[in-house]
Parts: sequence; structure tokens; C-alpha cells
Amino acid sequence: MKIKLNHKLLTLLFIAYYGLYFGQKVEFTVPKSIETLQNSIFYFSNGFTKDEAKAAAASDDDFSTTVELYNLKYDTDYKNPYLKPALKNGAKPKQFIQQAVWNVTMKKVSGKSTKVSVFLETVTPDRWSKKDIDVKQTQSTGKVEQEIKEFLLNYNEPKVSEALEAADIAATEAMATAQVADFEARNAIEKVTSKKLQSVFSKKQFIALPTTSGNFTKLLQIQPSDLECGDCKNGKYSSWDFDDFNMIYAQMTTGLEYYALQYYGNQKVSGLPYGLVFNDSSPSECKTKFARYNAQLYQTTVDTDENSSKALTVVTFKINTSFVRLEFGNEYLTRLVISNKEF
Repeated sequence: MKIKLNHKLLTLLFIAYYGLYFGQKVEFTVPKSIETLQNSIFYFSNGFTKDEAKAAAASDDDFSTTVELYNLKYDTDYKNPYLKPALKNGAKPKQFIQQAVWNVTMKKVSGKSTKVSVFLETVTPDRWSKKDIDVKQTQSTGKVEQEIKEFLLNYNEPKVSEALEAADIAATEAMATAQVADFEARNAIEKVTSKKLQSVFSKKQFIALPTTSGNFTKLLQIQPSDLECGDCKNGKYSSWDFDDFNMIYAQMTTGLEYYALQYYGNQKVSGLPYGLVFNDSSPSECKTKFARYNAQLYQTTVDTDENSSKALTVVTFKINTSFVRLEFGNEYLTRLVISNKEF
């Protein structure tokens, strides 16, 4: 949903950040009022933007916000047109930028004229590309700056009634208040580190398949329970219980092999690889984190008993030879499954 923000809302959402910019600042003048442009910029989009609320700061004569592009891929046969990544010596051609942020600043010249400045503010490679890309030397190609200029020159905001505008502002304020309350509640939850998870994922990556039940027993230092399973090899699968977790490992007669971790507690628990945190990592965060592996986010249903089911948000992707399924039972990560075949 696009949100038309007034000065009060801009102040509420304001995040002050001024840093070094990469490449040349682009400046131009638009023959429109600053009030018109500061509302228009929130409607700017291209194939790499997201429909989300933006941080901004405003006064009578000045305005500042950002344009953010996501999931910019680079390879031997494809170069994203918005950035020139500065690759370090020995870097592979295949790279992935999770997010690039351009600062957009406006200054009132007159009642019908506004000076606009655009520059590349931050570049965030994904965890696999961090060691290969020099973010301080990475430059903007100038394409997004040109797109912003053309948009501001040509965009005409649809007219809405005062009553509809007031209702939109009231709804936005209510949503912002709810988001602040949710953030404060989430921030109050204790975050701990699981030694058992650290033991299982000591190499900070998922355990590759094939493996054995004995391997997990060695890592966990806990003997499993062998539970009956008609579709499993030898008629059983292994299950370990520790802290607020359950872990299972199974080899099916179909050739499917997998292990799964389920978290039942209320704390935020780290110890998983790739910075994943039980009861803290969100679906959108995980989709972005593993975007280079074409991570897919969708909703499905799971049976709760014979007569009912519930919605479940899932993120899936393939990393190396393993299929990964992340499940979000309470809006945050509660289960992960690693398998040799797609579920």
C-alpha cells in the first residue's frame, strides 16, 4: 500500500543517517513545489524496489528520504544496470547485492521550484559477497538518478478528497503506532545462544547430506530415541530432545533423507548458521538473506488434527546440493528442514 505522509508522519518515521556517498552527486531542478515532490517521491518504483514505508525528514524548506533497490545480481553474462561493483582481487564474477540505498534530498528554491540532489548512500552485499566487493569503491551507474529525475518531472499525483486524505492519514498513524508497540514488545524478548546448536553447526553452515544418525549423536552428545516409522529405512527414525528443541533425522524408503529442527520456546535463540535466529528471523528477512539462491516465500497449510489445519509461511531454496525449508509458525522462524530432495 502506498502511503501519503505528512510532516508529522515523516518525523515519526525519521531515521537520521548521513554517510559517505559513492560516486558523483547528481543535482537538478524540478519546476514543482517541494510539497508536491515530497509526496510524489514515495510513489517512485522500478523492478527492484519494494512497496514499503520510507524513512524521511522534513522541514518547511528541506526534505530528505531514500530510494532503495534490492536483489541486484551480477555474473559473467549479466550485469545489473544500477551499480558498478568494485571487485577485489581474486573475486568471482558471480556476486549479489542485497540492498543499495540512494539518498534523495530536496531544497525549496521558490513556491514553484525545487532543487533535488541524489547520491548513492550505502551498498550491502549478501554474506557471500561481502569479502569480494569493496563497497566504498562501488559506484552508481547514474541510471536510478535519471529515473528519479524523469519521474519527478512527469509524475502527477491523483487528486483525492480531503475526507479520504484525512482517513488515509489517520489509518497510517494508527498503523505506525501499532508497529512501534510491536517493535517494543519484540525488543523486550530475551535473546540467548544455544550451545547445542553451536555444536551441531560448528562450521557455521548446514550439515551436508548424506550423513548418519551417529554423526548427530556425536555432535549433540545425547543419545536419540529410535521411533517407529513405517516408511523409514529399517522402520525407525532418530529423535533428540534438548532444551526447547526437538531434532529428528530420517532416511525414507523412497530415497529421501532429511533432518529437521523444531523450536518450542519463547526466547530468541541464536546458534544456527548464516545468522538465522529462532523466534526472531522473519520470512521477508530470510527471503532477502538467501535471495542469491532464488529463495521463494509462500503460504501453505498444515494439518493440526484430523479435522482442521492452519496457515504456515514458508521460505524454500536450494544451497549446494541441499534443499532448505524454513517454517515460520508464529511469524518468526520456528522450524528448519534440510533434505536431499525437494519436499
